[in-house]
Amino acid sequence: MSALQAQFRDLAEWATDSSPLYAHLCREAAEDSDILDIAATVPEGRQAPHLLLAAVHYLLDRHPDHRLAEYYPSISPESRAPDDGCFPAFREFCLDHADAIRPLLRTRRTQTNAVRRSAVLYPAIAQVASAADGPLALVELGPSAGLNLLFDRYRYDYDGRVVGNSDSPVTIGSRVRRGDPPLPETPPAIRSRVGLDRNPLDVTDEADRDWLRALVWPEHEERRAVLDGALTVAHDDPPELIEGDMLDDLPPVLDEIPSDVPVCVVNTLVLYQVPAELSEALTALLEAQMAERQLHWLTGRRDLSGGESVELDWKRWSGDGVKTTHLVDYEPHGAWLSWRP
Repeated sequence: MSALQAQFRDLAEWATDSSPLYAHLCREAAEDSDILDIAATVPEGRQAPHLLLAAVHYLLDRHPDHRLAEYYPSISPESRAPDDGCFPAFREFCLDHADAIRPLLRTRRTQTNAVRRSAVLYPAIAQVASAADGPLALVELGPSAGLNLLFDRYRYDYDGRVVGNSDSPVTIGSRVRRGDPPLPETPPAIRSRVGLDRNPLDVTDEADRDWLRALVWPEHEERRAVLDGALTVAHDDPPELIEGDMLDDLPPVLDEIPSDVPVCVVNTLVLYQVPAELSEALTALLEAQMAERQLHWLTGRRDLSGGESVELDWKRWSGDGVKTTHLVDYEPHGAWLSWRP
């Protein structure tokens, strides 16, 4: 079995409960040499099955009359469950549109904006703000389109407790499984916000917006609705995004922020995608900055025990060294959170 086949089979197993459509397509694709040949266009180190599925979703939205669209709830309001005709339709679409799919596979990335993670950032940043001296300068690493940088522009519903921006067209729901997270009625004050990404997406660009929507799996209607609302919020006043490397280009970004302004650097799941030596160098850089200025770091990592959740730690200078607090565990898309302190 090739490594590419294994990737499709692994995703099929993982998607079984979350997306019956993608589970079906991945199982079949793993056995189809023509589909695997197209997927092999994806550069090494990227997620070939995810990118192929997103590229097809992206193009299918432009060809909604194709018979494959009948299986996509995101495109056809009366979609069908996967059946014997589903993969043949997928295969036909891929082969007919291979010349359009391959460039997407070469150039695009799985830069999903999980906007519901803002429901985790809301209490986490509120915790940081309560310990900071003045409004925060927010810096996100790997923000993609930067929609989570706008966390203070959304309304939140935590088990019936509604907080955040009361005028927002977006309401993000999340469940609190454990603990008592800080949930102020109004969002923490943000002085400035900027994101640093090697390949930022532009919310004012139609193709980038459509790519973000294509990354949301077809059955995930609630995620798509939240994303669409966030794109609307961002369109008229998009976040500032800088194209650059999180290590080499972060010091100039920090230097632009006045030294007396408290900084909150945020990354949720980006570090698991980078080499260990880069992560270690970033840690050394930020911890050195903490000794020189008021800098807080909210950094996410996979659950080390092998679970499905993500852990978010709060690092800051305390007395004579760096103090780390495990703040919260959360479902990767923000559906629930467990407050740890």
